[in-house]
Amino acid sequence: MKDYELRGQLRESVNRIYDMELFSSLTELVQGENHVLQYLVQHREDEINPSLLSDHLHVSRSRITAALTGLRKKGYVTMEMSEQDRRRMCVRLTPEGESLIKRKQERIEGYFEALVAGLGEDDVKEFIRLIELSMSIMNSASAGK
Repeated sequence: MKDYELRGQLRESVNRIYDMELFSSLTELVQGENHVLQYLVQHREDEINPSLLSDHLHVSRSRITAALTGLRKKGYVTMEMSEQDRRRMCVRLTPEGESLIKRKQERIEGYFEALVAGLGEDDVKEFIRLIELSMSIMNSASAGK
C-alpha cells in the first residue's frame, strides 16, 4: 500500500472516531462548563476560586467567568466570599452540579467498560501503547515546527 493511501485510511479512521457519541461525550466532559464541574468534583474539599480554575484548566479568565455565569444560572455552582481572603470569590459545586457530572462520567465509563470487555487486556494494553506512541510522535513533530 502506498504512503498516501495509508495516510488517507488513517485520516478516515480518526474521523470516524470523532463522529462517535463516546468521543463527543468525552470531549464535552473535558471542555467548557463540564470541565469546570469535573474539576470541582475532583477538588470538592479545596477552596476553589476563578483564578485557580483558569490556571489549572488552562483557560482564559474571561472564559472561566462565562462558564461560571452559565453554571450559576443553571444552579450547578454557587459563588460566595472566601473565608480565608474576603477579596476572593469561592466557587462551590451544588448537589445538582455534582449529580449532573457524575451521570456524564458514568455514561463515559460504560463505554470504556465495553471497550475493555470487547478488546481484552492484551489488546487494550497494545491500544494504550499505540496511543502513547502516537502522542509522542505528534508532539515531536509539532515541536520541530
